[in-house]
Amino acid sequence: MITLHHLENSQSFRIVWLLEELEMPYELKIYKRTAEKLAPPEYKAISPLGTSPTITVDDGNLALSESNAIIEYVLDEAESSDRSAVAKNLRPGAGSKERVPYLFWFHTSAASFQSLMSMDTIFQVLPKRSHWPINAILRAVASKVNSSFIRPRLDAIFKLAEEQLHKHQFLAGDHLTAADVTIIYSFDAAVTQMPDLKAQYPACSAWLERMMQRPALKKALEKVNQDSISLKDF
Repeated sequence: MITLHHLENSQSFRIVWLLEELEMPYELKIYKRTAEKLAPPEYKAISPLGTSPTITVDDGNLALSESNAIIEYVLDEAESSDRSAVAKNLRPGAGSKERVPYLFWFHTSAASFQSLMSMDTIFQVLPKRSHWPINAILRAVASKVNSSFIRPRLDAIFKLAEEQLHKHQFLAGDHLTAADVTIIYSFDAAVTQMPDLKAQYPACSAWLERMMQRPALKKALEKVNQDSISLKDF
């Protein structure tokens, strides 16, 4: 059985949601963040990279990190079980009309989207944890980086998603896929850190609300005892 090591308000929430959508059995272990909002030492001792998410299998003989690697592993396991049909819907196969948009959004999540959100978080945190006059300098640098680099690239991602979600209910087409699952954390973090995105991209905002209403996502939030997906106060 899979054991999911969940760090509160972290990217590992995506794996909880995936497992609930698949209705697969799993053990959930929850870890609180430190006062500095970091993973505690006991979590870092489990994770090969010291980061979230991490799963262990076979009493810890196998440990795997990185969201998309874990998603692929879980879907492989599901496809060889009685959850095969659900898993195949979540991962469109070669030749299907959903395959190309699925691949794009599945990999955009980790390759472009989340890296931008992590950068934005760092630039928000640094001034808060520094003293004057360093914090004033950092705020000026953060503002420049956001306006010239982070926000234009985020807008490009949101514009593409907006076009897709005007035509379809989900990012890869007309049914939920792992692309929706893996990108949920980045979307939630983006609209939290930049609230104007909701009004600017209404189809994306509507997609996020639809995802939040899915029974499996609601159950995942209940299991991890969270009222939100991403980290709000840092």
